[in-house]
Amino acid sequence: MPCILFLSIIFVIVFLTVHAITPHQLSHKKTVHSQRIIALSPSITAMIIDLGCEHKLVGVTTFHPPLSKNLPIVGTMTHPNIEKIIELAPDTIFISRDDAVTQKFDQLTYVKNAALYILPVSTTFDDICAHYMTVAKILNKENYAVKKLHYYKKQRQAHHHPESTKAIILISVNPLIAVSHHSYISNIFNDMGINNVITYSKSVYPIIQKEYLLSSDADIIIELCNDHLQQTITKIISVLHIPYEPVYFYTPRHYCQSLQYIATFLYSQ
Repeated sequence: MPCILFLSIIFVIVFLTVHAITPHQLSHKKTVHSQRIIALSPSITAMIIDLGCEHKLVGVTTFHPPLSKNLPIVGTMTHPNIEKIIELAPDTIFISRDDAVTQKFDQLTYVKNAALYILPVSTTFDDICAHYMTVAKILNKENYAVKKLHYYKKQRQAHHHPESTKAIILISVNPLIAVSHHSYISNIFNDMGINNVITYSKSVYPIIQKEYLLSSDADIIIELCNDHLQQTITKIISVLHIPYEPVYFYTPRHYCQSLQYIATFLYSQ
């Protein structure tokens, strides 16, 4: 899983030329007729594509989902190229607090005549669906989004299991980095009957000690990574290894794809 997935998000919001609009404010703001969109979040790029509006994109970051044609690259998520963004003259810019620590956010205020939309952090499937609908409203694709969400919710429900197994979910073996109940990853496993025992941490991905790993009341350790725990540990507690290769984006479609991928390891052995 790409390390970018685990970055925390810090934005310094400046209300100057560009006006930042959060989803709860959207209903009180006249919707922009977006025709020239720059997405500084791979997840939002994926949502725009899923909503059938890829043709409105004029710029994306280096890390992005597959596109049907090459688009101008406007830097990385951590270092957007402000000069390139201005040159492309967008009328809409999307960013998400899920994706990156950006060091040039305040410079987006120099992009004239562009509406700036900032989506909050997603921790649950419902959050992701709500943000998907926010993007759909901006793009005037609400009816289409409702139909797609109906399909995705049915897909999610198809993988639902009642909680029965206590687990520690690791996203790294060296060092030992776990998934707390604050993470969307925890919610994916919860949908499939896996009860994450790490509820004490305020961190999304806490570093844990080997002693805690062995003394917890978990029934199983799930390695959601490409490395393996030491044999001395695996002899004491049951371990399920799930090599996590797919690139994850915070969209309803990718949430369901992750459910399906992980379910093949949990229930098809």
